[in-house]
Order: sequence, then C-alpha cells, then structure tokens
Amino acid sequence: MAVDYAKLLAKIDRPPSGPNWVRFVHDDVVRTTKSIVSFVKGAPPFTYAPGYAAIKDRLQLGIEMGTALKAVQRVGPPAGRKQNEELVMSFFEHDQARGYAARNAVEFEREVFRISRDIAVPVAPLSIIRERGQFLPLFVCGWSEVKLNEHQRRLLVTICEDAFLSLTDYQKSPAEFLFFPKTDDGAETKRRAEVWHRGDYRLLTDRELSEAVEVFLEAREAARAIILKEMAEAARRKPVEDEVPSVHAERDLLSFDDD
Repeated sequence: MAVDYAKLLAKIDRPPSGPNWVRFVHDDVVRTTKSIVSFVKGAPPFTYAPGYAAIKDRLQLGIEMGTALKAVQRVGPPAGRKQNEELVMSFFEHDQARGYAARNAVEFEREVFRISRDIAVPVAPLSIIRERGQFLPLFVCGWSEVKLNEHQRRLLVTICEDAFLSLTDYQKSPAEFLFFPKTDDGAETKRRAEVWHRGDYRLLTDRELSEAVEVFLEAREAARAIILKEMAEAARRKPVEDEVPSVHAERDLLSFDDD
C-alpha cells in the first residue's frame, strides 16, 4: 500500500490533544524525534471517544452505568469496545465513591496551548461542573497505562494551567485530572482511578517550559526531515518499479496480439 507522505507531513503540524502531546515530549531531541515519527506513522486501532461521551453524559445528565455501557457497545471499532467498557466501569466505580454533582454542567470553549504562531496543542477538560459554589474542570484520559515521567506530568498540568485554568473563571477553581490505568492489587488486575488535583504537581518554570517547547520544535523539524527523506527515496524507486512489466500486463498484451 502506497504511503501518503503529504498526510504524514501535515500530521506533523497538527499536534494531538494535551495528554497525547506530552507523551512524546522527552528531555532530549533524539527521543522526542523518534516519538513524533512513531506518532505520525501510527494509526491506533481505536479511540476512547465512545467512553468519553458516556462519562460526559454521566457527569452532565446523570445516566446509569447500564445506559453508558450500552452506548459504548454500539459505537466505535470492535477492537476498542472492551477497553471503552472497562474505562466506563472504572469511572462509575470512582464516581460512586467520589460523588460528582450531575446535571450541573457548565458550557465552555476548547482552548489551545500555543507552541508557535502556527502550531497549537488542543487543551480542554471533558466537562466542567459546579460543586459547592465553585467551577470544577475535569480532565479525563482513558489510557490503560500512565507512562508519564515526572517532567511530562509537570508539562501536562502546566499547559492545562496556561491554556485553560488561567482563564478568569477558573483561576481560583479546583481541578481534577482523572486517569484509569490497569493496576494489580494482588487479588486482581483492573482499572482504578488515579486522580491528580490542581497543585499536586509543581508547574514548570517559564524557562523549563520554553526548553520543552524548543526540544519539541527541534525534534519536529528532525522528524520532518526523516519523512521528506523517505518520500524522496520512495520517489526514486517508483520509476524503476513502473518500468518492470507485471505478469498481468504481459498476459494482457499477449491476449491483445492473439485477437
């Protein structure tokens, strides 16, 4: 199957949402470049969009778990239905203990963390509810593993602070970051809530944030060079491949002559 290099190059300029973006921003350019190339070439077999929609309906409409599970069982690629079901069940288990205020949602606009004039990372909570007279933004990530190091965790909360929580309405609000990784407690392996509260992780300094952005931008250009090199090599190979007649072409030519 032919590789669409134009799409790969365009993908380099469209960073994914906050949690997915920080996952491939490392402390050095080499590892960051490798992660960007893997992201650009990769095609995940499923997303957590059905699970997020069901959780959002729980927060905003108060739907029951049976309704939420039916919703995720009907939509999305079959490869991701089990993962989305597990995510929903884990959230409902957490909600039973935590007790979020349902049917009290706040409308909001999606924001971005600006990396450069042309490049921005989408940043937004899944939902915002009112709780005890305060806005409570809830950032939800469906990964089954949270493989973020300390620096990446600080980077994530920093870009959420910069792009969203610094807005006037949320400057003094609490906020929660909800992850649901699979963990083994000795009795069973299942998804359990991992909750970060606003302030749990120290924000990056301006200098640290600038350094992280510079690493990403340098790695992005290195990744672009890798894709362009592969595209040029593919273009050089193509004329040679086109000159070699296929078995089908020779058979068709013989058939034409026989007529």
